[in-house]
Amino acid sequence: MIRRVKLLLCLGLLAWFAPPLRATDLAAWRVGDTADADIVTPVALDVVDAAATAALQADRARQIPAVFRSFPEATKVMTEEFLAGFAQARTNFLAELAAEFHSATLDETTVASADFGHLVTGFGVKYKNFPVPDELAAEWARGGDGQVIRDQLLAALQQAAAGRVSPDVLPDGMVIGDTIRLVPVTAADQKLSPDTVWQSPLVPAASLTTVATMRAQFRRGFPAGQQLFARALAAWLQPNCLPDAPFTQLARGTAVDQLIVASHFDAGDTLVHRGDLIDAKAKAALTALNEKMPASSQTPPAVVESARPPPPATTTPAPAAVVPIPTLIPPTPALKTSVRHEGLIITLAGISMGALLVVWWQVARERKRAPAPAPAVQVPMPLPDASPAANASLGPEVAQVVREAVVQELAAQRRELLLAHQDATEEITALVRRLDQLQVPMQERLHAYETRIQTLEKELAIRTEENRALLELKIETTRRQLATELAGTALTSGTA
Repeated sequence: MIRRVKLLLCLGLLAWFAPPLRATDLAAWRVGDTADADIVTPVALDVVDAAATAALQADRARQIPAVFRSFPEATKVMTEEFLAGFAQARTNFLAELAAEFHSATLDETTVASADFGHLVTGFGVKYKNFPVPDELAAEWARGGDGQVIRDQLLAALQQAAAGRVSPDVLPDGMVIGDTIRLVPVTAADQKLSPDTVWQSPLVPAASLTTVATMRAQFRRGFPAGQQLFARALAAWLQPNCLPDAPFTQLARGTAVDQLIVASHFDAGDTLVHRGDLIDAKAKAALTALNEKMPASSQTPPAVVESARPPPPATTTPAPAAVVPIPTLIPPTPALKTSVRHEGLIITLAGISMGALLVVWWQVARERKRAPAPAPAVQVPMPLPDASPAANASLGPEVAQVVREAVVQELAAQRRELLLAHQDATEEITALVRRLDQLQVPMQERLHAYETRIQTLEKELAIRTEENRALLELKIETTRRQLATELAGTALTSGTA
């Protein structure tokens, strides 16, 4: 019992007088943690609000016109493809007609027969890219070339494609505002220069029509019986206004990259109040303070208890006294104390002191229960038998009694020693487990940092030629702006 009391006392003193665990990184706080004390910044801070900055940049980016390539040659390409498809459809139909009726031309009676209707239906099922309507099939069966019908269909396609048509799906992150910038090109993959883009005209974004909308409007011009043929014709309609994501990103990035939303904190302002949850904004403030503190010679951030109310004002004059606010960090300016580690030390010290009190109470209770020692009664000792035979018979018995008493005492001491060793092992194991748990958040953060670095390295390795070209364009634009500023400065100096 005495050894156990000594062990608990040593552990309690070790936990009480051990130097507090220190955290040199305020960024150890994670989003979702609860602050158990007020954290006050000793220096002025400007903390960027990432969410508000992203929202502001996205809103301003929408005001920058998106860049589209105006490709009028798309109508010419469509015309050529339609004429080729029309000629191929006529060739295929005449082949089917000759195979069915053994003749390239038919009379009116055969054209009006059910067999001819079955031929036309089967041809539409077999050649879905150009299902011939009844009127055109009859024209071809009579020996005509169907040029009148062909010209009518081509005129309808060209009229539908006369507007500004854009793809149904825009590139990721490309949002259209009120206006767009149309850059005329002669090829879809034509290389553009910044001057050509910035000098192109602006048009209302409402003038754009998607391909799906244009095709739906085109099909409405055909009767219900020719919707299958109208759908095949609509497939030739393609966009003639192509979104240029790289130049759009360049224009918007140059305009909004410098826009940030930041929160200013003066020295002495509270970054986090006691009981508040650590959100993304508070996390950014703590990280910024952690990065700024090593370069500052001021005192570390005060982590103060906010549970004690200020003393009430009194009317009677009292001598001036400075009452220091209790802090959870040491006054050393080179280190910043972690509130959670201080709480752990206090908890361990409290547990140790409580264990000491429990042991002291048990010892006191056992002493009260033990019977009082009886008064010593002097009993006359029997005179030893002086005969040698009697001494010889008592010697082995006395030695046996003494041996048994010594063995029992040693066994009792050994049991107490084993119990004390077992209790000490369990308590030290629990303490080591608690200390190991403190290392888990650090290991998680290190693993997260390593994973992020690997991800960024992979992204950097797979950068495409387009991104490098975009960077070159951005560098060129920046150089032009620098040249303009230098020219303006030289002109101002010459005038002065």
